[in-house]
Amino acid sequence: MKTKQPSLPTMKSTKNKDKTKKKPVAPAGDTLKSVGHQTGPHAQSSPTRAQWLRLYRAADAFYKLAPWEWMDDDRIFGVQCPETGKIHYCCVLGAMKEVFALIAYEGTEGLEGYLKMLSGEVTIGPMISEYQLCLEASFNDRTYLAPRDLAVIRDLGLKYRGRNAWPLFRHHMPGFFPWHLSAVQAGTLATCLEQAIDVLPRCAENRQLLTEPDTARHFVRVLEASSDGEAKWLDKMLAPAPLKQKAPEDIPINEIAIARLRRSPKKKSGDWEIGYAYAPTCIQEHRDERPYMARMLVLVDVQSGFVLSMGLEAPEEHLKEFRETLISCLEEAQQWPQRFLVNHENATTLATPIAKALGITLKQVDELPTFNMIYEDMMESMHR
Repeated sequence: MKTKQPSLPTMKSTKNKDKTKKKPVAPAGDTLKSVGHQTGPHAQSSPTRAQWLRLYRAADAFYKLAPWEWMDDDRIFGVQCPETGKIHYCCVLGAMKEVFALIAYEGTEGLEGYLKMLSGEVTIGPMISEYQLCLEASFNDRTYLAPRDLAVIRDLGLKYRGRNAWPLFRHHMPGFFPWHLSAVQAGTLATCLEQAIDVLPRCAENRQLLTEPDTARHFVRVLEASSDGEAKWLDKMLAPAPLKQKAPEDIPINEIAIARLRRSPKKKSGDWEIGYAYAPTCIQEHRDERPYMARMLVLVDVQSGFVLSMGLEAPEEHLKEFRETLISCLEEAQQWPQRFLVNHENATTLATPIAKALGITLKQVDELPTFNMIYEDMMESMHR
């Protein structure tokens, strides 16, 4: 079955030139340690020249294999990577002849995101990047590569030519812009590509080798020591590790402000949409630091279509700030809504204590029509 998967942000949906501050291109050298160097809380060491060479060689072999000629997008296999001990669940894109890539979803969290996108539970929209925890090895036109990608290729003495022929490597993490690889990530992605070259030709001969993606156990390649003391890659059927549930954020409640609202109740009528999303732009506070996607909150009076508030915040304190925004809108409004309609668990978290205190019904829904129109307008204006 050929399925159309949502495009990753660095693939054909946008040209992958850095849209933040322009990064300096490092001079070619033995280690290339300054290429892709990161600072700040997500800093990790960059790949060495040897690690880059291994990754590009694996990508070249994968591209030559062209597994999208026989692989469908909805078949996955796992690779337990020695670099981390974590299983990455890999799928091949290319059956639709739009995007050509190997995507390696990280652990159970990455797998769950993949399954939600595959089933249609999550579609391309305001929160799509929340479900993308993965490594990408894709093949693109030269214009999709950033200067630092081209610097690595030049240093390695590699040459590529033509459409969909230039390797592009990125790490995707919820809430952040797709970014260049660390040393560990480069090793992990190289391992996944190398094992794909072993597994995928066997799939061409045995279509039953890989199970449906939502089954309880998956085909996984595991490196284990054999009786002669040498490590060998083995085929195993393994269940994903249990998904770790994230604890809800503890956001301070402005008890004084809520008490003030309760002392001056207002007439209730209609609904307010509380739309929560990643803003369709990225912010980079320091050069060479991974850009993040600002969090966006939009409050809309459904009956009038009037936007009560629209705000952007950095990830660290955004829920606290958004709760204060909601309180301010209630203080200034002529009347309160009968219902808060929210589209995300974070919006539920920030609005619940306010709704309970003021007797406003809160309902989490799949779609917020007015908010979605506002978001789509923002996307269109950015691409004009």
